[in-house]
Amino acid sequence: MEKVLNGKPVAQLINRTCSSLIANYGLKPQMVLIQVGDDPASTYYVQSIINSGKKLGCFCQMKILPDNISEQELLAILNEANHNPDVNGIMLQKPLPKHINESKVNSAINPEKDLDCLHPLNLGKIMMEEEGFLPCTPAAVLFCMLYYGIETQGKHIVILGRSNVVGKPLANILLWKRNFANATVTVCHSKTNNLAEFTKEADILITAIGKAEFVTPEMVKENAIILDVGINEIKLANGESNYVGDVNYKLCYDKALAITPVPGGIGRITTSVLFLNLVDACLKSRNTNKSIDEYIHLIFDGK
Repeated sequence: MEKVLNGKPVAQLINRTCSSLIANYGLKPQMVLIQVGDDPASTYYVQSIINSGKKLGCFCQMKILPDNISEQELLAILNEANHNPDVNGIMLQKPLPKHINESKVNSAINPEKDLDCLHPLNLGKIMMEEEGFLPCTPAAVLFCMLYYGIETQGKHIVILGRSNVVGKPLANILLWKRNFANATVTVCHSKTNNLAEFTKEADILITAIGKAEFVTPEMVKENAIILDVGINEIKLANGESNYVGDVNYKLCYDKALAITPVPGGIGRITTSVLFLNLVDACLKSRNTNKSIDEYIHLIFDGK
């Protein structure tokens, strides 16, 4: 296994699969991409989505909304996208402003166009181990581990973060009775006492807490595998921005068996998974359904 788990080769395999499916089925994938406000990490991710979409032949209709937009206005925009037959998928970038009821907005997305698996119906399918969309970032973590041959069965995986976007769905996926899962999972969060005592027990440590370079070597077991989902902006003295993960990469590098970089790790794969979900939504609209295992074989067979 490589020491540095770069996302680029994983993303390239997923992109190749997307391109092949688009060509073979004559698809014209189109998504509505909604960002509310100007959160730096969100802007960084959204820009990568737009750039990747152009290369793949997917059309991204971008809607950048002010952070003071009303909940009703946002719901109206979602409703329009839900009922537009030309729109195959909807991506609602998080976080949302605090005055917007996130649960209400998630429930307003058409489940068949819900590219990041925000609707309760799609989250429920994950809990029940049923076929459907996989949330982009949890799927990126999964595909990264599959590509690099990281064994999860019987391993103790500790996840830092309990969001509905990453922590909770990822924990449930890793508990599935599948060859790519079957893990023992511990989820930690901001209220966990003696946090380092849990993280030091992890064979695989996955961080998704949104705190720049929070994880230090004292929190990591020798030869643990570290998958860093975080993307955090740090302002430099010269006024420029630098993006780092939740893990102090330089300090933890020597102690880890393998580690993902930020940027260039999980985030890069996440963008590709979004387009895989968009292609999947296109196929489903044509009553062509492919299982998660089928997509895994399409992506990784003969890599």
